[in-house]
Amino acid sequence: MKADYQLTSERLLLRPYKNADLLDLLDAIHRSQQSLSPWLPWCHAQYNQHDAHEWIHASQQNWVYDISYEFAIFERATDIFLGSTSLSNVSELTNSAELGYWIRSSAQRKGYATEACQAIAQFAFDTLGLTRIEIVSHPGNLASQRTALATKAHFECTARNRIITRDGPVDGLLFSLIPSDIAPSTPPSLGLP
Repeated sequence: MKADYQLTSERLLLRPYKNADLLDLLDAIHRSQQSLSPWLPWCHAQYNQHDAHEWIHASQQNWVYDISYEFAIFERATDIFLGSTSLSNVSELTNSAELGYWIRSSAQRKGYATEACQAIAQFAFDTLGLTRIEIVSHPGNLASQRTALATKAHFECTARNRIITRDGPVDGLLFSLIPSDIAPSTPPSLGLP
């Protein structure tokens, strides 16, 4: 898969991370630590430029080898970095992946996560040909659960010991998306007058 791939939605541009995104990523993490750290163990006060560089480099390699697909999220009108969404744990055996997302604190509660998830789900089904996406949410992360439901994901179960936290494994709420759950993409033009 080409690492210069881009997705657009009404308000957003999603693309693979570039080295130039390092300072925007670091700033968003530091400014959002209070809202993100309860759910994302890597988001902590000591997260530094080296960590961000290593993560961007790993993300770029993931794209090269089709291991996972991380997208930086930008507001189209302003080019402001808003957060990240990804397809990880891509499985050929089950033709599925796990969808993750986070939005910087200053841009939360505006529907950006839902819009980004809809765009990446369409990419997963139309471009990658996946037939299932899973979203796993911490039971206390109500914002993540609202986003999953707004994306039209279906709640399936509480999966025991599904999430690894700083304090050990905890249960996770499992949501799923299949192609029929989301609106179909624009049908291809037949070239007729």
